[in-house]
Amino acid sequence: MYKKTIDEPSFVAAHARGCKDAELAALFGISLATVKRRRQHLGLGSNCHHNNRGKLAEQLTAQLLSASGAEVTPSTHHRAPFDLLVNGWRVDVKLGYCRSGQSGTGATYEFRLEASRSSHFMTHKYGKDYQRDTDFLALVILNEQQTDLKYLYLLPASAWQPTVTVRPDSPFCPFQPYLGRLSPLTARSGAA
Repeated sequence: MYKKTIDEPSFVAAHARGCKDAELAALFGISLATVKRRRQHLGLGSNCHHNNRGKLAEQLTAQLLSASGAEVTPSTHHRAPFDLLVNGWRVDVKLGYCRSGQSGTGATYEFRLEASRSSHFMTHKYGKDYQRDTDFLALVILNEQQTDLKYLYLLPASAWQPTVTVRPDSPFCPFQPYLGRLSPLTARSGAA
């Protein structure tokens, strides 16, 4: 049985201690959806490390594009099909992970861009059509400290693949032409 009211100061304190959404739901006897709504209402972010890294990648990409002279508007809805609107172009930002175990010279990074996604607790599946819903994919690799951009690949949505593997230090990487290439977004406006 779920409760309709909770003690907000206790909720905020548990969140501040680092409790994730599922832990908050169990602790307060409320649904996961209620936890998310309460967090949003109280202006609290997620305590999920993976979600926070993705948000950081979006913020850093937006900052870089803004500094390059582009007009950048972040998406305000968490289920929007793209993350940023850049000079009228729809951009979905994806964070890669290091496949080869080390993020130094010669590292290989992978991006999973699956056409079907599961919800956080695998209770729902929903489709994702990158080629219909976005114009560009911004593939981001963070530095070793996970605090700043190390590499950014800007691919047109037509280059979408379910898995994209990049090797930034290799001249033979098929995605090398897209590394650091911001001009498609900063040169002219898209079809808004």
